[in-house]
Amino acid sequence: MKQSVTAGILDLKRAMAKPSVILVAVLALTFYLRLLYFGQYIDGDVGRAGYLGWRMAEGEVLIDIEGPGKPPLYSMLYAVFICLFGPSVMGLKMFGAVFVLMAVLAVYWVANQAYGEKVGLLAALLFGVFSSGPMVEGGTVNLETVLHFPYILAIGFFVKASMSGRLRWYFLAGLCAALATLVKQVGGVLFFVFLCYGIQERWRKPLSFSTKQWLYPVRKPRHLWRGWRKKCSFLIEDGVQSPALSNGVYRYFLVGVGALLPVIGVISFYHFHGYTLNQLYDSMLGSNLSYIQRAHEFTSVLRYFSYNMQVFLPENGLLWVGTVFAAVYLVWRTWRGKEQTADRILLWWAFWSFAVLWLTGTFYWHYFLQIIAPFSILAAYGIVATWKLAKLLSPLPRSLTRGGWTILVVVMIMIFIKTDYKYFFFYTPVEQTLFQHNYLEGVPDGYGVYNVLLQRIAYYIRDNTDPTETIYVWGIAPQIYFLAQRKAATRYISNSNMSFLVTNNSLKALKAYAPTVMEEIGKSHPAYIVEIFGIEYFPELQTFVRDQYMVERSVELPVGPYYKIHLYRRRHDIQ
Repeated sequence: MKQSVTAGILDLKRAMAKPSVILVAVLALTFYLRLLYFGQYIDGDVGRAGYLGWRMAEGEVLIDIEGPGKPPLYSMLYAVFICLFGPSVMGLKMFGAVFVLMAVLAVYWVANQAYGEKVGLLAALLFGVFSSGPMVEGGTVNLETVLHFPYILAIGFFVKASMSGRLRWYFLAGLCAALATLVKQVGGVLFFVFLCYGIQERWRKPLSFSTKQWLYPVRKPRHLWRGWRKKCSFLIEDGVQSPALSNGVYRYFLVGVGALLPVIGVISFYHFHGYTLNQLYDSMLGSNLSYIQRAHEFTSVLRYFSYNMQVFLPENGLLWVGTVFAAVYLVWRTWRGKEQTADRILLWWAFWSFAVLWLTGTFYWHYFLQIIAPFSILAAYGIVATWKLAKLLSPLPRSLTRGGWTILVVVMIMIFIKTDYKYFFFYTPVEQTLFQHNYLEGVPDGYGVYNVLLQRIAYYIRDNTDPTETIYVWGIAPQIYFLAQRKAATRYISNSNMSFLVTNNSLKALKAYAPTVMEEIGKSHPAYIVEIFGIEYFPELQTFVRDQYMVERSVELPVGPYYKIHLYRRRHDIQ
């Protein structure tokens, strides 16, 4: 009897030690942590993307025509999700959770093929936990939430291509890199990763070079078109990279082809719905250039970065320490000529993911989500490598090394728990929104108060209007449209091009689109107009409201960014 019990326990332990069981546990933990944040109130960025996706699902294709614009893939994917499950805040949170869970699997896949099973499982755990952290706004459904999955897959395919030599993986790497860029522009740094790896690879292996060899590396047969079937066998057969295609030009040609396909698809889709190439450019890139230029005018980059690091390090300091150690060790190993193929790719990935943060100089909290994936893999490798390297030491140094590393990891985990525990397990959804960051020390965040109030206004509008009626928000609060499930009276849904983050002359920016707004509002006659910006700065709107609307509700906020909100109702509705 005892033997059978013992055998059963051993079988259970062996089953629990299987990678699939551990991975399922990591996925369950990740989903649970995100589930605890499903009640947190959404902000303007999430609301704007949600509204565009909802309208697309309803057959109205819109683009973000106010800067800084966002690429359309998030909204397109969410539109598909809405067609299956309907629009709601809970559905939007579930939409983000699905992509994060797929990203956890992708992190495991990349780390496993690079450094083995143990590193893969630990990297998946680190990513699942730290990508859900409150300090980096991990509980929201911002663009980075969807960005994770294609962002990680692109690196995984590129690593697989570099290790196996099969050309199809280069094509898939380019495809996923373009998809990541179409979710958020920072995904474009993946192409810098590919480029830097290729340059470094050629620099490390100097070859005799000529223009003819670069363009046509095949010596036999001499005629360019002779033997075409053999040259293109990677497209017909599942063949390994041939000498005819071993040159970097061919590999990066495939990356480029893969990248162009989704871009052409998106351009064709919006062209079919009446948008020009210039409008798409202004929406996705042009408006962001002004945003980047403006950000450096009013921020001190080093001070802002150091200030934010004081908020982030208590939460994810383990990732930073592990990544720094792993980077130093991998650079040393590369210098000694003992590198693996994945080492340089992952190092370039971590470098560019961090470097792009400095592009705008604003260092908003959720921007740091894009470094969680590469840092998780490197930190996991650093932890496992330290433990293995200690085996080479004599007994006393080995014990000291492992003991010191264990103490360091435990201390950082305790700091993380102390920082985030109350956000996950004690705070209500309102408190999760009001006290988003611990640097406030119990003082409500002004934007948190703002988001809570806007959701209540949106629900009031939804309860007092018909679904066929429109509304207009004079201010930066596009989430009202999504939360109220009411169509905007104009295509200009956020007024973000008047923000001080984009321009230093708001009135000049307003004049550029005020006539269009008033024309569309005049045709739609919205049931409600929400005044957040001072209406006196928009004289045409002020006259329109004075003639046809009455104040139904007024609210004063205790903290900024805005201190008064007025809700106007059409006069004949009140009568």
